[in-house]
Amino acid sequence: MNSIYEIYYIGISDFLDRTRSKTTFIITLLIMYISYLFFPQNNSSLYYTLNYSFGKYFYRGIYNSVWLGWVSTIAFISVVTLIGFYFVRNSIKREKELLIGEITASIGTKSWIFIFGKAFGNLLFLLLQMLVVIIITIIMQFVRGESCYLQPIKLLTPFLILAVPACFITAVIAIIFEVIPFLRNSFGNVVYFFAWSGIIIYSIQNRTSTLADVFGMNTAAKIISEQLKLNFKELADIDSFSLGTSGPLHGNIKTFIMDNVNISLNILFQRLFWIFIGILLLFLVSMFFKRTSLIRTKASKNINSIVQEKKYTPFKGTMLSEIFENKTYSNNLSILKSNFKIILTSPNLYWYAILIFCSIGVLFSKGDTLNKFLIPVIWILPIFIWSKLGTVQTDFNMENYLLTYKNYRNTEPLNFTAAGILFTILINTAVIIKFLLLHNFLGILYILMGIFFVNALGIFIGNFARSPTAFEIIYIILWYVGILNGLTSLDFLGLTTRAVMCHIPIIFLVIGTFLIASSMIIKNNRLKCY
Repeated sequence: MNSIYEIYYIGISDFLDRTRSKTTFIITLLIMYISYLFFPQNNSSLYYTLNYSFGKYFYRGIYNSVWLGWVSTIAFISVVTLIGFYFVRNSIKREKELLIGEITASIGTKSWIFIFGKAFGNLLFLLLQMLVVIIITIIMQFVRGESCYLQPIKLLTPFLILAVPACFITAVIAIIFEVIPFLRNSFGNVVYFFAWSGIIIYSIQNRTSTLADVFGMNTAAKIISEQLKLNFKELADIDSFSLGTSGPLHGNIKTFIMDNVNISLNILFQRLFWIFIGILLLFLVSMFFKRTSLIRTKASKNINSIVQEKKYTPFKGTMLSEIFENKTYSNNLSILKSNFKIILTSPNLYWYAILIFCSIGVLFSKGDTLNKFLIPVIWILPIFIWSKLGTVQTDFNMENYLLTYKNYRNTEPLNFTAAGILFTILINTAVIIKFLLLHNFLGILYILMGIFFVNALGIFIGNFARSPTAFEIIYIILWYVGILNGLTSLDFLGLTTRAVMCHIPIIFLVIGTFLIASSMIIKNNRLKCY
């Protein structure tokens, strides 16, 4: 029983500490907006919901409690299992960031209790976001006004059966990625994205085993699909579904009333099975977890000779100089070269090997292979670099020192942005050459605009959030939805015809300019604190 109390208090303290941060407020606002997109109006062009379409028609249920509950659940699972992972994957790392890692490592808490406590804290945070989605779902039922009869039990049932286990599995995976050394850093963020994509695809395509549905998305989709097939004969042979948008809606919607859903014991067994697997994985991970990994630095062997008590001797008549002097550190060109060198040496040889391989492929490819595979791969590889554009000096504890130099205070965000732009142009050389050969000069211009935007975004988020994780979350969403799936409004590279027609990269160029200006303001405000 004492172990349960320890797990509870570790988890609840981690959860309460998270809720006090401004990041949680921003995350909650994001979840609220995404929840709003689950339930589009009949003439919406921007939405994120379950898509069943046939011909020119879009099929859905009347916005009653049953339909809203199931659609909201499957959409929430798709969001929480991807974005939610990035929200909670720093629970162990926070021990170091809050400078309490040494204290935690020194107490007698068993490793498995600590791991379970952190997983419990992750689960509570994700359940908080689920509660936000439920509240928005209830509000949207009355806003849409197609059915004002609220049935809370029917609305909550899919959340309790499918969404709660999905939150638990996501919380467990986040802990696993924190314990495994090579997955702790930004590399793990990219690995999880591709792992998540593989799990989703395998769950949908595997029709022989119901246990293959790890997160429960396919289970919810099948239940909804059965209801649609009962009401629309033209959908009898359609087994696939999609989440996202299928283009603007112009009243081309067919609806039905989804009232009763039969949930078999097999579905409950599936979810309990994956909860059991998650618990086993936590026990397994706790066997490899070492509390000494919470310590920021290892103690020196010669610590006794280093740490000596010295008598304080005051220096009289010493005149202290001003913190901010008008001296400069080298010149701006040298700083730019230094920043570029830092960026250039950040990736390892394997990273450059993959980049060269993709660049060669770009020169000899065309069509979807170029726009849907090679260019997206090239634009996901530097995510580690862009995410640290605004945090490099902080990571190496150099910012306080560099701030004493006038030219650093005045132009550093611009210098690092310029270095990032030069590096991004370098890795996109093959893409630019390919567009030249295709006489796609507008495409080259849009690529350059995208380069400016991404680096501006990295600088802004680094200065605002002071963490690379925030950029990685936002950029992966932009990359996945905009570049990989070609959503017009987020295609900042202009790879789709519609994005070119709407001049979307120009919009992102303006946004990038605003982000650079905001970064300068944030930095100047931070200077006032010194």
